[in-house]
Amino acid sequence: MAGVGDIPTILRSLSLHAFDSTVVRCVALLPLTARGTPDYLFASGKANRFNPSGIACVYFSEDEKTARAEYGRRLGPAAPQPLGTFFAAVRLRKVLDLADSKVCAALGLTRREMSVAWPMARKPTRTQQLGVAISQQKVISAIRFPSDAARTAGFSGFNIVIFRDCVHTPDFVKILGPTRKALQKWP
Repeated sequence: MAGVGDIPTILRSLSLHAFDSTVVRCVALLPLTARGTPDYLFASGKANRFNPSGIACVYFSEDEKTARAEYGRRLGPAAPQPLGTFFAAVRLRKVLDLADSKVCAALGLTRREMSVAWPMARKPTRTQQLGVAISQQKVISAIRFPSDAARTAGFSGFNIVIFRDCVHTPDFVKILGPTRKALQKWP
């Protein structure tokens, strides 16, 4: 991958895509409801594939099968517990799409680097470095990427990580509910 200092320059030259879709997330139900009203867009700031600690973002999948694979992989033996599945309408004008081989080539990002075991890394991984660069600018609001959990389960699926501070009107993330009114939204 390009050097950390090169990433902002490379990002300015890449082709970005609009993303207008319904996405899904599966989470353990008890933590989701522990405080009474669910916080569907809770951004823990904990490290994940495309963010080191301290970056506010939320991960969704493009379909329920992928979301369930991600949930099962994340929780492992703890997965058989009450599950909360929820959906969000997402409209973002500028998304970095890592399913685009030209984008990955420009960033020097390989499939192997996208599936590195980030929980055991001693320093931020290349994907986390990319997430830091995205979180520090105001044009790109998300990264779309192939799901490693889906690949491991034998099918193709995609996820999207949305950076809270990079979502600006007219872009939005709206948690869908039983009425037209969003249960929660960014911005």
